[in-house]
Amino acid sequence: MLVLFLGLAVFREYRLRREIEVRTENQYQRAFQEVIYHVDGLEHELGKALAAGSATQTAKAFADAWRHSESARSAIGQLPVGSVPLSATEDFIGRVAAFTYTLAQRGASGASISEREWTILRDFQRQAKFAADELAGVGRAFSAGALRWTDFQRDTMAAAATRPDGTPTGVPSNQVTKGFKMLEDGMTRFPSPDLEGVLPPPRKKLPQVPGPAVSTDEAVRAALDFLGLETVAGRRARVVARIPSDPEAYRVEIPPGRGRGTVWVDVSVKGGRVLWMMDESPIGPATITPAMAEAVAADFLASRGFENMRRISRQAYQGVAVVGFAHEQDGVLVYPDHVIVRVALDSGSVDGFEGTNYQVFHRARRYGAPRITEGEARAAVNPRLEVGGPRLAIIMDDFYRETLVYEFRGAIDDETYLVYVNADTGEEEKIKRVGPEGVETL
Repeated sequence: MLVLFLGLAVFREYRLRREIEVRTENQYQRAFQEVIYHVDGLEHELGKALAAGSATQTAKAFADAWRHSESARSAIGQLPVGSVPLSATEDFIGRVAAFTYTLAQRGASGASISEREWTILRDFQRQAKFAADELAGVGRAFSAGALRWTDFQRDTMAAAATRPDGTPTGVPSNQVTKGFKMLEDGMTRFPSPDLEGVLPPPRKKLPQVPGPAVSTDEAVRAALDFLGLETVAGRRARVVARIPSDPEAYRVEIPPGRGRGTVWVDVSVKGGRVLWMMDESPIGPATITPAMAEAVAADFLASRGFENMRRISRQAYQGVAVVGFAHEQDGVLVYPDHVIVRVALDSGSVDGFEGTNYQVFHRARRYGAPRITEGEARAAVNPRLEVGGPRLAIIMDDFYRETLVYEFRGAIDDETYLVYVNADTGEEEKIKRVGPEGVETL
C-alpha cells in the first residue's frame, strides 16, 4: 500500500510538472509567433508608407507600423533569450517605433515627410524585411520539432553575458541560437540612419545604484540575506555572470533546497542591492487568495527594509499574484520608487521580485507645496470623466525628471482612467487607463 501511495504521489507530481511545462512552452510559442507576425506586419506597413501618395495614408501606415513595432518589442520581452541577447534587433525595433510614432503624430496634422525622412524609411523597410525573413527561419526550426522553448530556456538559463572574470560562458549551440546569432549579425551590417533632428532626444540610461562596488562574495551574501537564507545545503550559491545591464549587476545562482527550486538573483555591482529575483519552483493549485498574497508581499517588503510602501496594483494569473507597490512620503505617492512582488498562490511564498527603479531612485524628496489648488487642477480634467478627490503624486518622464502632480481617478462607461495634472502649471501631464485591480506603474 505504501509503495502504491508513493507511486501515485510521484505520478501526480510528474503530471503537474508536465502540465506546467506544456503551458510554459505554449506561452513561449505564442509569444514567438507574435514576434514573427508583428515584425512581418511592420515591414508591410513601412512598405505602404513608402508607396503612399497622400499625407493621410502615410500617417495611417506610420501609425500601424508603430503599433506593430511596440507589439513586437513586448513579445520579444516575453521570450527566454537572455543568454542570446537580441540587442541589435531590439534597438532597431525601438528606433523604428520612435521614428514611426513621431511621423504619425506629425502626419495627423497633414504634414508630409521630407526626402531625407523618405530615405530613412526605405532603409528601415529593408532592414525590417531582413529581420522578418530571419525570424521566419527560426520559426521553421521550431515547427520542425528541432527544439522546444523550454529546452532552450533550460540549456541557456545560466549563460548570461560573461562570467565574473570576463570570459565567455559558452552558450549551447543549436539551430535556434545559430538563427538568432545570424539575425543579430545581419542587423549590425545595415547602416544606422542618422535620426538627428527627426526624433526627440532618446531616453537617458538608467543611473547606477548609489554606493561603492561590491565583490562577488558580497553579492552572494546580499542575495542570501534577501531570501532569508543562512546557508545552502549541498552546492554553494555562486555568481554565474556579470550582467552589463542598466544598472550593471551580478547574477547569483542559488541551488535548489528546502522544498524550492533554483533561485536566480541579480545584485547591483554598485551598492550591492537586489534588483531582481526569480524562483523556478513549480506552482501547484492555489491555496490562498490574491488578497492574502497582497499581505504576504507587504510583509516581505517590510521585513527587508522597504518602508511606507503603498499598494498600487494587483493581478492574479496562472497560479501567482503580482503586486505592485510605490513608496509614500508625507502623503505623496512616489511612483519612481516602485517595486513588484510575485507571490505563488499554492505555497504563499514570494517567488519573484523586481525593484530596480526603487534601488536606483529611492531617496528622501524635498518638494514645495502645489502652486495650484485641487479645484484649479480639476478644471484641466475632461468634464465627461466622473472623478473623485485627487491625491498628490510624483511621476517621472523619459529623462528622469520628476514632477509633482494631482492624480485624479475617473471613469467613462466601464473604463477607469488616471489623469495626472501638473501641480504647478495645471497642465495635463499623463493619462493612464487602468484595470479593476490596479494601475500601470509610471
